[in-house]
Amino acid sequence: MALVALSAGCSSPGGDGGAEKTASPTPTKSTDPDAAEKTAVLEVYRSMWKARNRTYATAKLDSKLDDYAGNKALSNIKTTLLYYQDHDTVLKGEPVNTPEISGIDTAAKPMKASITDCVDTNHYDEVNAKTGKKVPVGTGPRRHVYNATAINSNGKWVIWTTEIDRGRTC
Repeated sequence: MALVALSAGCSSPGGDGGAEKTASPTPTKSTDPDAAEKTAVLEVYRSMWKARNRTYATAKLDSKLDDYAGNKALSNIKTTLLYYQDHDTVLKGEPVNTPEISGIDTAAKPMKASITDCVDTNHYDEVNAKTGKKVPVGTGPRRHVYNATAINSNGKWVIWTTEIDRGRTC
């Protein structure tokens, strides 16, 4: 009897024990024809950052960097590496990246993509390579918009250009 009372208390407003049901909407999958390419671009972008971080942490060019970066992107990393080597500094910690594809053209030859990232360097510090002592930084924000482009060369995505937008924070 108690079970009947409990189940009656859980019935639908019509009191018929749940016979009155509404159809739940079937989720529609939006198929992005470029989803796989976007995923591949973000993978190579993150891999470039990992190789870049290893480069700056050791003051030696990471052997994998050429796999992910070319053109101006690779040149920017090499130039920055020379700066750290000249100043006998390295970077410790990790930047936090939140990249998104801001555009992609899979019909272009070669295919092209744009990436917009918010890079947070609050826990990524330049230190003296010998002493480990932090190099003083300015008082400005340590979160900046980082723009990049990628091209698909010979069936493989490569980060082609990179630029820090120091005028914008995120």
